[in-house]
Amino acid sequence: MSRIKGFGGIREINRRIKGSDVIVDNRDALATELINLGTSKITDILTWNDQGEVDVKASKDIPDYALSAIKKIRVLPGQGLEVEMIDKVRVLQTLAKSAGLLDREQNANRPAVVEIQMLGPEGEAPPQKKGKSK
Repeated sequence: MSRIKGFGGIREINRRIKGSDVIVDNRDALATELINLGTSKITDILTWNDQGEVDVKASKDIPDYALSAIKKIRVLPGQGLEVEMIDKVRVLQTLAKSAGLLDREQNANRPAVVEIQMLGPEGEAPPQKKGKSK
């Protein structure tokens, strides 16, 4: 059987279809995880006071959703920790798109159709065709 461009044959098509079933079957858990990632805050992980002193919360006090939103933790010798969170903008874009908030209007890129009607002055006979008459 010939390979369908971009799909790689029947096995690849079947693999893609099965993958989409996994997502459909787990869409509620996936949505919950995305929402948790999108709503996590740095204050779920650490606190600071008016003097700028930062305290990292004990791991038992950090919610699981906030832990999963941590992209990287780096220990800086003598300076403390550097905590990097995931890209929330990307997560929120994914959520908005799945909710239909970012769908473009289907006809947005189509040219507008304008109807123009030309009316001649009233009482005039329509123009005659030039040429031989039989």
